[in-house]
Amino acid sequence: GRAPDALADNFCVVAPYAAGRPSFYDEPRSKLLQFLAWVFSQEGQAAGCPTEYMDPNRCCLFGFSDGATVTIELATTQRFQAVAIAAYGFTGTLPSLAIERLRTVPIWIHHSADDVIFPVRCSDSLYRSLKNAKNADVLYTSYEHDPEGCQGRIRGHCTGITASKSSAVYDWMLRASSNK
Repeated sequence: GRAPDALADNFCVVAPYAAGRPSFYDEPRSKLLQFLAWVFSQEGQAAGCPTEYMDPNRCCLFGFSDGATVTIELATTQRFQAVAIAAYGFTGTLPSLAIERLRTVPIWIHHSADDVIFPVRCSDSLYRSLKNAKNADVLYTSYEHDPEGCQGRIRGHCTGITASKSSAVYDWMLRASSNK
């Protein structure tokens, strides 16, 4: 398939991966922020990062599954203009300082009620916390069933695919980052 036009025409995708590890979840968040700083640096440019096309003041994040939880944590740094997450899995309550820091960050949450890996109540709880904190730009797309039709051990957990191929998500990120 092809990336949505809004993504292909307007975004530089930086996708770190947890080489040899099942997840980024155990990585120090500072390491991920250092990686992003490297992407925008002269060293990153020398390594092939197209920094001439990137605006460090218009960074957005997209996180799926464990990456959604990491994305919310990184968003508390207020370095990102918008975040979209899918299948958020943090089962606790975010500290009040984190909620306060997220109050001005546009956030779009995606989750499926039939997710067998991370219960939809995780995203429900995050959404309620953000709305109670008066986050004016928080959206929540909740599906009754996994739109991708994933079954078995990953039933309901594929909303990251649905969200990542949606032009609406990238159009929203562009609008959100332009408004800041």
